[in-house]
Amino acid sequence: MKRIILITVMALALVAQARTVRDFFASEPDDLFMLLPHNARLDMLDYYDSGQTVDMRNNLGDSTRLIGLTDNYLKVQMSSAKHVEIRLLNWSKRDTIIAVVETVFTPVPDSRITFYNSNWSPLETIRPLKMPTIDDFFLPAANRDMRNKVHAAAPFFCIELTFTGADHDVLVARHNLRRFLDADDYAAIAPALRESISYQIKGAKFKKL
Repeated sequence: MKRIILITVMALALVAQARTVRDFFASEPDDLFMLLPHNARLDMLDYYDSGQTVDMRNNLGDSTRLIGLTDNYLKVQMSSAKHVEIRLLNWSKRDTIIAVVETVFTPVPDSRITFYNSNWSPLETIRPLKMPTIDDFFLPAANRDMRNKVHAAAPFFCIELTFTGADHDVLVARHNLRRFLDADDYAAIAPALRESISYQIKGAKFKKL
């Protein structure tokens, strides 16, 4: 009898640990989703499960929509000016890293990525990925003069991040200078740059492709 009870407790513990992204979305402590009350998030999940993507009214009176959901990935259009993506990373058998990409439209998309543990505490010492800068987009053939020309043409850079792939296991970074500069200015610096960088997710690491 004691053995049966022990097995049952262990099985329940494993089930409790097998949390999906929807669990983290529902439990987020109103920092990322302060505009979206807990009950509204639950309603969004229920609608999505029934095959509906509906606009929910957030605390600013704007519309929020859940537009992507799997076991380890979620995307929410918070407003016309911002969306949030969440991708779970397998840190260990006992813990999960939550990778959060927030993208605002200024009007060119500009992203940041933040990492949290399973209790939604920001990770200070573990950084699976350093946010890329424009220097990461230079092609090997770009000389110093061309690099300086790029920095002069665009004194600040908006870099967009998004998860893609069948399992959302590739993170793509784009500099979007083509949209920021006029056609002639961009044509002058385009030979020095790759337009995007892709990172493959391997467990809790991002491997540059």
